[in-house]
Amino acid sequence: MPEQMINTVQVQAAPGCSDELGRHLQQIVDTLRQLPGCDTYMVDRCPEDDDRWTVSAHWQSETAMQTHFNCPEVQGFINLLDSRLASSIDFNSFPIV
Repeated sequence: MPEQMINTVQVQAAPGCSDELGRHLQQIVDTLRQLPGCDTYMVDRCPEDDDRWTVSAHWQSETAMQTHFNCPEVQGFINLLDSRLASSIDFNSFPIV
């Protein structure tokens, strides 16, 4: 049986851009949650730091998650740096145990 996976993206907003960043993250998530093999995809603002956002996704398998990483829509996260809405982005993934 394929191993279920979670991936997270921690995004730090550039100064003064947190609300706009949140709107862009939600647009990215709304697009990506339609991908095959995705169980959930959500974006949350960190309760301890209004400038930090967490995007998380639950995948039916590692293969589905890897396919997701190769789709062009994921480039939207990198574009947040290019547009200067985000000052840092940290990607992680791990199996659900």
